[in-house]
Amino acid sequence: MKRLFGSAMVIGLLIAACICGTAYAKGPGHRGGHDSLVPPMVRHMVSKSQIHSVIASEKGNLHSAFAAVKAAKKQLEDDLIAGKDTAGDVSALQAAHNSLLSEKVTIAQKILANLSSAQRTQVANFVSQYRSLNEQQRQQRMSLFQQFGGAGAAEHGQ
Repeated sequence: MKRLFGSAMVIGLLIAACICGTAYAKGPGHRGGHDSLVPPMVRHMVSKSQIHSVIASEKGNLHSAFAAVKAAKKQLEDDLIAGKDTAGDVSALQAAHNSLLSEKVTIAQKILANLSSAQRTQVANFVSQYRSLNEQQRQQRMSLFQQFGGAGAAEHGQ
C-alpha cells in the first residue's frame, strides 16, 4: 500500500510539473506561466519581440525536452501499472526533467541578457520585496489557522 501511495505521489507531482511546463512553453502573455525563471516584471522591460525571438530560437530544444519528459513519464506509468521495476524509469524521468530545466535556464539567461545593469538591480529589488511579501502572507495564514484551532493545518504550511 505504501509503495502504491508513493507511486501515486510521484505521478501526481510529474503531472503537475508537466502542466506547469506546458504553460511555460506557450511563452509570454499566456496565463499559468508560473514555471518561468524570468520574473514577470521583466516583460515590461524587454520587448515582446525580444522575448519571442529568444523563445523561437529555443523552441525546438524546448519541445524536444518536453517530449522527453512526456515519454519518460508514460514509460514510468506503464511500468507502474504493470508492476515492473521502475528504478530505470525514475532515473530517465529525472534526466529528462534536468534537460528541461537546463533549457529553461538557457532561455531565461538569453531574455535577461537584454537588461541593463540598472534594470537588473531593479528586478533584484522587486524579487526580494515580492519574496518577503509571500513569506509574510504565509506566516499570516499560519497564525490565522492557529487562532481558529487549526494547528494541524498550520503545521503543513497551509
